[in-house]
Amino acid sequence: MSKLLIENGTILTTDNGQRTTSAEGFTLVEIMIAVVLLAIAIAPMVSAYAPAIFSTSAEDEMAVFTNRARGTLNRVTALEFIALDDNKGNPVDLAALFGSDAEAAKETFSFRGENYTPTVAITDASGGAGGLLELTVTLDRVSLKTLKAEY
Repeated sequence: MSKLLIENGTILTTDNGQRTTSAEGFTLVEIMIAVVLLAIAIAPMVSAYAPAIFSTSAEDEMAVFTNRARGTLNRVTALEFIALDDNKGNPVDLAALFGSDAEAAKETFSFRGENYTPTVAITDASGGAGGLLELTVTLDRVSLKTLKAEY
Protein backbone atom coordinates (compact mmCIF):
# COMPACT_ATOMS: atom_id res chain seq x y z
CA MET A 1 0.00 0.00 0.00
CA SER A 2 1.36 3.42 -1.01
CA LYS A 3 1.06 6.61 0.98
CA LEU A 4 1.54 10.15 -0.30
CA LEU A 5 3.71 12.46 1.76
CA ILE A 6 4.66 16.07 1.13
CA GLU A 7 8.02 17.14 2.53
CA ASN A 8 9.52 20.60 1.82
CA GLY A 9 7.27 21.08 -1.18
CA THR A 10 8.25 17.75 -2.80
CA ILE A 11 5.76 14.92 -3.23
CA LEU A 12 7.12 11.65 -1.90
CA THR A 13 5.65 8.18 -2.05
CA THR A 14 6.38 5.30 0.20
CA ASP A 15 6.50 1.78 -1.23
CA ASN A 16 7.56 -0.93 1.17
CA GLY A 17 9.19 1.64 3.45
CA GLN A 18 11.43 3.22 0.77
CA ARG A 19 11.15 6.88 -0.21
CA THR A 20 11.23 7.96 -3.83
CA THR A 21 10.50 11.32 -5.45
CA SER A 22 7.78 11.67 -7.97
CA ALA A 23 9.60 14.49 -9.83
CA GLU A 24 11.80 13.18 -12.61
CA GLY A 25 15.01 14.93 -13.70
CA PHE A 26 16.82 15.11 -17.01
CA THR A 27 19.02 12.25 -18.07
CA LEU A 28 22.63 12.71 -19.07
CA VAL A 29 21.74 11.94 -22.70
CA GLU A 30 19.11 14.69 -22.75
CA ILE A 31 21.56 17.20 -21.30
CA MET A 32 24.24 16.22 -23.84
CA ILE A 33 21.77 16.63 -26.72
CA ALA A 34 20.83 20.10 -25.44
CA VAL A 35 24.50 21.12 -25.19
CA VAL A 36 25.21 19.92 -28.74
CA LEU A 37 22.20 21.81 -30.10
CA LEU A 38 23.33 24.99 -28.33
CA ALA A 39 26.86 24.59 -29.69
CA ILE A 40 25.51 24.14 -33.21
CA ALA A 41 23.41 27.29 -32.82
CA ILE A 42 26.14 29.44 -31.23
CA ALA A 43 29.09 28.50 -33.49
CA PRO A 44 27.85 30.42 -36.57
CA MET A 45 27.13 33.50 -34.46
CA VAL A 46 30.63 33.50 -33.01
CA SER A 47 32.22 33.11 -36.44
CA ALA A 48 30.03 35.95 -37.75
CA TYR A 49 31.19 38.37 -35.04
CA ALA A 50 34.90 37.42 -35.09
CA PRO A 51 35.88 39.62 -38.09
CA ALA A 52 34.18 42.62 -36.50
CA ILE A 53 36.11 42.13 -33.29
CA PHE A 54 39.46 41.84 -35.10
CA SER A 55 38.78 44.80 -37.41
CA THR A 56 37.91 46.94 -34.40
CA SER A 57 41.32 46.14 -32.95
CA ALA A 58 43.06 47.16 -36.19
CA GLU A 59 40.99 50.34 -36.38
CA ASP A 60 41.92 51.21 -32.79
CA GLU A 61 45.59 50.75 -33.64
CA MET A 62 45.27 52.91 -36.76
CA ALA A 63 43.47 55.64 -34.79
CA VAL A 64 46.14 55.69 -32.06
CA PHE A 65 49.00 55.83 -34.58
CA THR A 66 47.28 58.52 -36.66
CA ASN A 67 46.63 60.70 -33.62
CA ARG A 68 50.17 60.30 -32.32
CA ALA A 69 51.65 61.07 -35.76
CA ARG A 70 49.36 64.12 -36.03
CA GLY A 71 50.58 65.33 -32.63
CA THR A 72 54.21 64.96 -33.68
CA LEU A 73 53.53 66.70 -36.99
CA ASN A 74 51.83 69.60 -35.18
CA ARG A 75 54.78 69.87 -32.81
CA VAL A 76 57.28 69.90 -35.68
CA THR A 77 55.20 72.40 -37.68
CA ALA A 78 55.19 74.77 -34.69
CA LEU A 79 58.99 75.07 -34.84
CA GLU A 80 60.60 78.03 -36.61
CA PHE A 81 61.37 77.59 -40.30
CA ILE A 82 65.08 78.22 -39.76
CA ALA A 83 65.25 75.42 -37.13
CA LEU A 84 63.57 73.03 -39.56
CA ASP A 85 65.83 74.11 -42.44
CA ASP A 86 68.93 73.55 -40.27
CA ASN A 87 67.79 70.01 -39.40
CA LYS A 88 66.85 68.73 -42.87
CA GLY A 89 67.27 65.02 -43.34
CA ASN A 90 65.59 61.68 -43.60
CA PRO A 91 65.31 60.68 -40.79
CA VAL A 92 65.82 63.72 -38.59
CA ASP A 93 67.53 63.44 -35.20
CA LEU A 94 64.63 64.28 -32.87
CA ALA A 95 66.93 65.36 -30.02
CA ALA A 96 68.62 67.91 -32.28
CA LEU A 97 65.27 69.05 -33.70
CA PHE A 98 63.53 69.53 -30.34
CA GLY A 99 66.63 70.70 -28.46
CA SER A 100 67.19 67.83 -26.00
CA ASP A 101 66.84 64.10 -25.45
CA ALA A 102 64.11 64.78 -22.87
CA GLU A 103 62.02 66.69 -25.41
CA ALA A 104 62.61 64.01 -28.05
CA ALA A 105 61.58 61.29 -25.57
CA LYS A 106 58.11 62.91 -25.33
CA GLU A 107 57.38 61.53 -28.79
CA THR A 108 57.94 57.90 -27.74
CA PHE A 109 54.85 56.08 -26.49
CA SER A 110 53.79 52.57 -25.55
CA PHE A 111 50.87 50.78 -27.19
CA ARG A 112 49.86 47.20 -26.33
CA GLY A 113 53.18 46.53 -24.68
CA GLU A 114 55.40 47.84 -27.48
CA ASN A 115 57.24 51.17 -27.66
CA TYR A 116 56.91 53.33 -30.76
CA THR A 117 58.81 56.44 -31.86
CA PRO A 118 57.77 58.36 -34.95
CA THR A 119 60.24 59.02 -37.75
CA VAL A 120 60.44 62.63 -38.97
CA ALA A 121 61.77 63.62 -42.39
CA ILE A 122 62.36 67.21 -43.50
CA THR A 123 63.10 67.72 -47.21
CA ASP A 124 63.33 70.68 -49.56
CA ALA A 125 60.06 70.97 -51.50
CA SER A 126 60.95 74.15 -53.40
CA GLY A 127 62.85 72.50 -56.22
CA GLY A 128 66.09 74.12 -55.08
CA ALA A 129 64.79 77.69 -54.76
CA GLY A 130 64.50 77.45 -50.95
CA GLY A 131 61.73 78.68 -48.72
CA LEU A 132 59.52 75.57 -48.81
CA LEU A 133 59.96 72.39 -46.77
CA GLU A 134 58.05 69.12 -46.80
CA LEU A 135 57.56 67.66 -43.32
CA THR A 136 56.77 63.94 -43.08
CA VAL A 137 55.97 61.99 -39.93
CA THR A 138 55.85 58.19 -40.22
CA LEU A 139 54.63 55.92 -37.47
CA ASP A 140 54.25 52.23 -38.29
CA ARG A 141 51.81 52.19 -41.28
CA VAL A 142 50.76 55.83 -40.91
CA SER A 143 52.54 58.57 -42.83
CA LEU A 144 51.43 62.21 -42.64
CA LYS A 145 52.86 65.10 -44.70
CA THR A 146 52.55 68.86 -44.76
CA LEU A 147 54.40 71.83 -46.19
CA LYS A 148 56.02 74.69 -44.28
CA ALA A 149 56.94 77.91 -46.03
CA GLU A 150 59.31 80.66 -45.00
CA TYR A 151 57.41 83.94 -44.88
